[in-house]
Amino acid sequence: MQIWARRLRLGVTTLLALSCLIAIVLLAQAVQSKLAVLQRATSDNTQWVMMQTEVEVLRLKSAVAAARENPSSAQLDEVRRWFNVIYSRVAMLERSPVYAPLLTQRDYSADHAQLRQYLDDTVPLIDAPDTQLAAALGTIGAPLPDLSATARAMTLYALSEFTAQSDMNREAISATLVRLALVTGALLLIVAGVAGVLALQFRRLQAQKRALSDTGARLSTIVATSADGIVVTDRGGVIRAFNPAAEAIFGLPAATAQGQNALAVLFSEGPDGPQQRALITALRDPGAKPSHPIRIEVDARRADGSSFPAEVSIARAHIAEAGLVVAFVRDISTRREAEAALTRALDRAQSGEKAKAEFLAVMSHEMRTPLNGLIGSMELLRRTATDDAQQELLSVMEASGDILLGHVNSVLDVSRAEAGMIHPERVRFDPDRLLEETVANQAGLAAAAGNRITLSHPDGPLGPVIGDPGRLRQILLNLIGNAVKFTRNGDITVEMERLCTPDALVEMRVTDTGIGIAEADLDRIFDDFVTLDASYGRSAGGTGLGLGIARRLARTLGGEIGVESIEGEGSLFWLRLPLPPAALSALEPDPQDAMTEPTRAPPAPDPEDVDPGPPLSVLLAEDNAINRFLLRRFLESGGHRVTEAVDGIEAVDCANAMTFDVILMDISMPRMDGIAATQAIRAGLGPSRATRILALTAHALPQELARFQAAGMAATLTKPIARNPLLRAIAGQLPLPQSPDLESLVPPALDPQRLGLPPASVIEHAVLADLIRHVGPDTAIHLITRLIAEGDATLAALASRHPETGAAEMAALCHRLVGSSGTFGTCSLHAALHAMETALKLQITPAAGPGHRSDVLAHLATLGRVWQATRAGLSDTLTRLTAAPATARAQAPDRITTP
Repeated sequence: MQIWARRLRLGVTTLLALSCLIAIVLLAQAVQSKLAVLQRATSDNTQWVMMQTEVEVLRLKSAVAAARENPSSAQLDEVRRWFNVIYSRVAMLERSPVYAPLLTQRDYSADHAQLRQYLDDTVPLIDAPDTQLAAALGTIGAPLPDLSATARAMTLYALSEFTAQSDMNREAISATLVRLALVTGALLLIVAGVAGVLALQFRRLQAQKRALSDTGARLSTIVATSADGIVVTDRGGVIRAFNPAAEAIFGLPAATAQGQNALAVLFSEGPDGPQQRALITALRDPGAKPSHPIRIEVDARRADGSSFPAEVSIARAHIAEAGLVVAFVRDISTRREAEAALTRALDRAQSGEKAKAEFLAVMSHEMRTPLNGLIGSMELLRRTATDDAQQELLSVMEASGDILLGHVNSVLDVSRAEAGMIHPERVRFDPDRLLEETVANQAGLAAAAGNRITLSHPDGPLGPVIGDPGRLRQILLNLIGNAVKFTRNGDITVEMERLCTPDALVEMRVTDTGIGIAEADLDRIFDDFVTLDASYGRSAGGTGLGLGIARRLARTLGGEIGVESIEGEGSLFWLRLPLPPAALSALEPDPQDAMTEPTRAPPAPDPEDVDPGPPLSVLLAEDNAINRFLLRRFLESGGHRVTEAVDGIEAVDCANAMTFDVILMDISMPRMDGIAATQAIRAGLGPSRATRILALTAHALPQELARFQAAGMAATLTKPIARNPLLRAIAGQLPLPQSPDLESLVPPALDPQRLGLPPASVIEHAVLADLIRHVGPDTAIHLITRLIAEGDATLAALASRHPETGAAEMAALCHRLVGSSGTFGTCSLHAALHAMETALKLQITPAAGPGHRSDVLAHLATLGRVWQATRAGLSDTLTRLTAAPATARAQAPDRITTP
């Protein structure tokens, strides 16, 4: 920056000096020009020329008078001679640069015009023969007295003008000379300034020279004493300098190293090794910032041939200017060993933590299963027990079982939180009602301890919000339950209000007048397995996990939790969570995180049973085993006879061998797809060639629906399809197929930037519960397990393929999973697969034009997140179904609910 400033100042000074020189030259030329004009204006010749005009008029007048007395040829020639003299004089005055400007003056130009008019009128007479000229002498001589006066007036006017112009020229010359003197003075000042600046620059250069000399000496000392090896090479990689540290690191004397190629001598690998190529590529990278040094770790070689890890740092700046490459080399063998030791220690620690978490999770699950059996058995036993003592024992057993189950659930929550398996929901709920229900739940326990519990809304009710009501209830139960535990004959106040913050925070406070918490314990109150009950001789039980779980849940929900307390006076626990108002609709989530309702969601269960009509013979062609099983169960529940085919070829064989009333034909199948199978059946001579064929597909573009009809399919059923719509379609009550708008096939809710995937938004609980009612819990467990396995395999297969080369195969994978997933109520997965398949099909056959192309990779990333959320919800459902007693699952499947 200083160099550029100096250059700018020098340039400005030079420009000013040149400007002054140019001004001096121009002013000198102006003075010279004005002096010439002044010289011409004041010369005697100028005045004589003007006076001669009047004299020549008088000479012409005398010649005319003489010719009239004696009109001889000689006298007439004399008249002609003086007329020509006057004519030439006037012409000279008109052409002369000295006299011509006078023609612009009104007085002078009028006299001149009179004289010119006389001359022009007289020329024919002067040029006439002598006899005619003699006869016209009177005419020629008559105006001459007046012309003499006119010539005199012109002379006097010209002399006056020349005098005035001379005065003006003298003044202009004086002003020009003054300016010339000023400019010359300025130039002298500039020259003096430049001289001063040059003197200052000289002194600065001398100082810089001394500073550079000192810096060079210091650098030489630094290079010589540096702990890092410093290797200087030219652009060709030839070593030019090798400091003592480099000699010690490589075991190579500087005299031996200098002149050799650094890459060949100092690198362990060959000349074309990947490390050397990476270093050369980085040095030649034109887009790299010069301020960013190159740092690379390489395998270096000592003089004895042994290898060691080294870190090489090269400054990019000034490589092109200096033509040298300065590399700093450090032996990192010790650091590598320390990193390896840390990695091994970390792996051991993580393995221990993982083993602990897995042990807790396994033990919790293993303990919950027999506990559920015990609690369920005690509930059944209570119905048969009539003795009061038995009822009392059952009450004790049930209370103990509930406490133990709560402890197990707490441990399970901790293990889930540490594994990152807690997924917050984004649903609409009423926090005021939830808080009232939570307080009411604890009111009995509070009253038993002599406590008064009150609920307060400082700013009034909040109204509906978007959030996770289940997790919020769990946190509040922990906080209020703790207040009830550690307060005797006191007051407990629960408050809730909205804070004035941009992130829609709601604060809930639980205040009690209990035993309080010591200041030293405030920092660890939220740690796991911490209990601080010293007042009542451990009368308040618990595992010490409640507040730890509450803090984990608060953080998972995007909030925070804290406590303020004075020992012996009471405590105040506060919880702040983002709960944006739900002002638009009952299903609208937060616009930043939640996913809106998909455009094409799986069908909700039909609570009304339908008349399946007369029993029919149905050919079911479906390659997906889960779909085939469910569709068969649905059809058989309506009294229909079902024959299965796993692909198009088997379907054609069955249709050619038997008569069917209806054929359900899946579109995407191996070996032969549904369209080709339908065309083969229609073109054949089999007994089912005229049978009504219904297409089954999870996804179809508008142009594909027309292909289905052209192939001979009567209508199209979109997967997933519930039992009652399927039975109505078999009975012939199916509406005509609709051709959806292409834009609607890619749900806008699946924008990866807006996608939030809490469990409640990824699974339609009613649809899943309807499936469990129809197939039974045991079968549902088997089907959900198969769906999870199929989903994992499909996502892995999609991730291993690239849209540019495997779009068709990826679309087929999506299509297959779409048909399986929708039946289970996995609405978000269904929509994500739907959008992914559409994007892939548009890439393969862009019928909708380039404007409708989708980013397949973005949809794939979205699908991965959707699947993880869906998988978590399905796994939770499996846990609940598995934990239910076997007798309850077998006898009362309708009571098994989804999470």
